[in-house]
Amino acid sequence: MSQQLLIQNGTLITPAGELPGDLRIVGERIHSIGARFEPELGEEVLDATGCVVLPGLVDPHTHIQLDTGIYKTPDDWAVGTRTAACGGVTTVIDFATQFPGQDVRQAVANRLAEAHDLAAIDYGLHVMLTVLPETDEELEGWMADLVELGTPSAKVYTTYRPNYYQDDDSLLRVLRAAGRRGVVVMVHAENDALVSAATARLVAAGQTSLAHHGAARPALAEVEAVQRMLLLAREANCPLYVVHNSAARSAELIHAARQAGQTAWSETCPQYLTLDERVYAGEHPEWGIMQPPLRHPAERERLWELVASGAVNSIGTDHCDYTLLQKHGLEPLNSQAVQEVLARLPEEEREMVVLRAGLRDGWQREWGEVAQVMGTSRDAIRRLENDAIRRLQEGNGALATLQAAVAADGKPRLPFTQTPGGIPGLETMLPLLASDGVAAGRITWPRLAELTSANPARIFGLYPRKGALLPGSDADVVVFDPMTETTIKAADLHNIAGYTPYEGRRVRGRVRFTVSRGLVVCKGGEFTGHRGWGHLVEGKKTMG
Repeated sequence: MSQQLLIQNGTLITPAGELPGDLRIVGERIHSIGARFEPELGEEVLDATGCVVLPGLVDPHTHIQLDTGIYKTPDDWAVGTRTAACGGVTTVIDFATQFPGQDVRQAVANRLAEAHDLAAIDYGLHVMLTVLPETDEELEGWMADLVELGTPSAKVYTTYRPNYYQDDDSLLRVLRAAGRRGVVVMVHAENDALVSAATARLVAAGQTSLAHHGAARPALAEVEAVQRMLLLAREANCPLYVVHNSAARSAELIHAARQAGQTAWSETCPQYLTLDERVYAGEHPEWGIMQPPLRHPAERERLWELVASGAVNSIGTDHCDYTLLQKHGLEPLNSQAVQEVLARLPEEEREMVVLRAGLRDGWQREWGEVAQVMGTSRDAIRRLENDAIRRLQEGNGALATLQAAVAADGKPRLPFTQTPGGIPGLETMLPLLASDGVAAGRITWPRLAELTSANPARIFGLYPRKGALLPGSDADVVVFDPMTETTIKAADLHNIAGYTPYEGRRVRGRVRFTVSRGLVVCKGGEFTGHRGWGHLVEGKKTMG
């Protein structure tokens, strides 16, 4: 007999609206929804009294274990998906990068190998294009491959030389090939010439501190690129998804194109709805280094209006788990003092200390995580740590030297041109939108579910398997308590960045339970899932 789970006494957010009642799960699927169910023998019951019961969030824009060719986030799929689960996200759609010399099949295969044994929730993939094949026939073959692989979306960039940038002719080639095969093209839209010129002027003037990051990427650069991409996509008859709209005018242009019959979608992110450019003048400008940057407070308010009106179609996090060590430009292993301390230790103890203390990448790993990397047991790591601490305590100030080496408590050392861009957001999206959106009266719970679950699932061909509380859909469910007030703290989150731009922020609501295909993967803020539970969810090509 399949395992059963009953969620009782909640307010269910269904495609038909809000419904007080119960939801029964049998195996990995939603079995039934009704006003009142009596528990069956052996059925686990989750109490949702006072809670909203949402479809699991579908985040259409994440960067777990990101490798840009220049920077790498040190997280992996176990870290990224446990973070998602604790934030009520039950499906992430990440990216497989087609590095130079690869085709799209190789890109997808490599990414699946990274995720396969580690993902704790389900995932889909977009494919990020870099170097295109020489002929249009080959390029269209790539698009056919994407459809066959169940990854029918490709991402392009109008900026980021030299690794991602595509000129207009290359963009049009991609759009035409994708349009013929029904592949959605996603675009990071910023005018490269405007960004490059603004950056060059700031560098020439010696204004390279992080306070100047926003000025290097003006809103006009985004708006122009959005308008240009809409024109090219319309010419190519290709569905277009414009990621992370930070400027209200971008979303307005996309909405106008949709009203005129074009297949296009606008995505924004929680950071553009809850933060603004004043971060750059504050105590921690590194918390706001992202592309596009944070904007004027008026843009944030106008974006909320567009979200509420339906002009914005989806919300994704653009999650990147760079650590504070990376944001501050610290390189402890290059420090002579650190090298002298580590030289006191045998090789095995030295590697354990490097991993536990985060000396290489800022990820201060738990015993179990270190054991996994080193291919040994948790108890063995504990013994190594005890021996290493004893040796270091015998050295005058050795422990203090290591602690100081990873303390990102000073000013960032890197200019804005060299600071990796991107912030963590998977675990904070739902409470932020519940607080600043629903509790503030800007949007309803059904609208929140539409933006963060149903619409992303529809656009990328996962609906109704994902994105809805419906009988027969995957049992991806979030039980969210909207009344409990909490304070966001980096120390409480399940990612590895070591910071959050929302540190100290009071929010209304917290995740009580997250259910992924019938398995409770988060309970009361604690991760209860396991590696390898998640698997690839293939998307179907979609239009409109």
